[in-house]
Amino acid sequence: MRILADSLRARITALVIGFCILIAAIFTLAVHFAHSAYNDELRQQQGLQFTHNVALMYPELGKLEHIQRDRIETQFEQMLLLEPSSALYLIDDQGRVRVGYSKQRSIGGSSHVNLAPIRQLLGHPGGKIVYGSDPDFPGMKCLFAAAPIYDGNAQSGYLYMLMRPPETNPGQLLASSYANRTALLVALSASLLIALFVWVVMAQITRPLRRLASAADQVRTAEIADIPDPASFPHQDRRDEIGHLSRAFRDMVQRLHEQVLRVRRMDATRRDWVASISHDLRTPLTSLTGHLETVILRGERLGEAERERFLQVALKNAQHLDRLSASLFDFARLDSDAVRLEKAPTHLGELVDDIAQRFTPAAETRGVHIECGYPEALPLVAVDAALIERAIANLMENALRHTPVGGTIRLVAQPRNDGIELVVTDTGAGIASADVAKVFERFFQGSQQREGHGHAGLGLAIVKRVAELHQGHVRAGNQPQGGACFTLWLPLNAAE
Repeated sequence: MRILADSLRARITALVIGFCILIAAIFTLAVHFAHSAYNDELRQQQGLQFTHNVALMYPELGKLEHIQRDRIETQFEQMLLLEPSSALYLIDDQGRVRVGYSKQRSIGGSSHVNLAPIRQLLGHPGGKIVYGSDPDFPGMKCLFAAAPIYDGNAQSGYLYMLMRPPETNPGQLLASSYANRTALLVALSASLLIALFVWVVMAQITRPLRRLASAADQVRTAEIADIPDPASFPHQDRRDEIGHLSRAFRDMVQRLHEQVLRVRRMDATRRDWVASISHDLRTPLTSLTGHLETVILRGERLGEAERERFLQVALKNAQHLDRLSASLFDFARLDSDAVRLEKAPTHLGELVDDIAQRFTPAAETRGVHIECGYPEALPLVAVDAALIERAIANLMENALRHTPVGGTIRLVAQPRNDGIELVVTDTGAGIASADVAKVFERFFQGSQQREGHGHAGLGLAIVKRVAELHQGHVRAGNQPQGGACFTLWLPLNAAE
């Protein structure tokens, strides 16, 4: 029982063996009943021939009014020496038994025979098997044969022969039949061959399954660092279901490897970010605290100009902290699955113009020129205007940080590929080739970043997240003539 419980092959083979034995039994019984029916049909035809010959050989049997009972019974007994279970009767045309012989005569026997089965049999002698009534055992149907008897030219009755089954145990009769034994032997032999075939086939199926199960157990019990190589999974080259299952396991383990690596990268990024944020927060906090303590401690000894300078530095550092905290809060909100866009039809050209005007004072202070452009027929786009404004502002802040004195920042909105393209270019040093693929990663600060600008590596990550929420995209690159170029594309008809 333990083997059946633990082995799929054993369970399926046992099920097939049981099914084959059932089929063998059904087949044997079917052969037995078919053989019995054939025997009954043959006996009935032989009985019809026998009773017909007897009726011709003994015409005096038809003279029922002058019958010699003892002599007829003796003749019937002699006729049935080889068929002791059978019986012969003379019945008149009303079905009454006039004389008969039977070794199995019952005390409660009847003296009447139903004539309908006799007429049916004689009317269709080559038809199906017909069973008649037994005058010695009322209510029992029995195989019979009959022939008409005549008194002169007039039919006076029937010679009625009952062919009762032998007094043998049905099981012995079933076992003693050659046809039944042969059928049983053939059925059992076929069952054993089928069971052997199924055992071999199941071995071919379950062997690779066991290997796959063993490989899966190794994955299940292994530590994260010791997960087996996906390429080691067996039967990957097979083109059947086993191969499909193996490749599915391989892909699952490969994905597990990738997720582990992703988690490790995210963990490393998190540590770097914590260190970066700590540094970016510590610097302005230290400066803010130091300048405020100086103002408090020196008090009246500070001149008005010097006090103003210290307070301006403290305010600048406080604003630095405010920008850092705002970036952290915005990114956390946008990165949440619960964020909902407040979309409305928006003219991005007007939005671009407003942002350019907002950054113009700061740009003029740095000696940087801002240009803005968009076509008049720019279509409306359903967007969250506040988020798009924040994304463009982040691109403008990034450009302003990296554009030298006398440089130019250009902000353009234009139709492109069933959408609107927002392009921010500058005339700075551009993006290092090693940083182009990473600039939109969260907490990333490029090799050309300078400290002290209130930047924590989240501005461009926020731009990318805003684009994704609007089913758009953003890309970065360098212009041929120098300077960085950032392109934010938004679809005109984004799905909700």
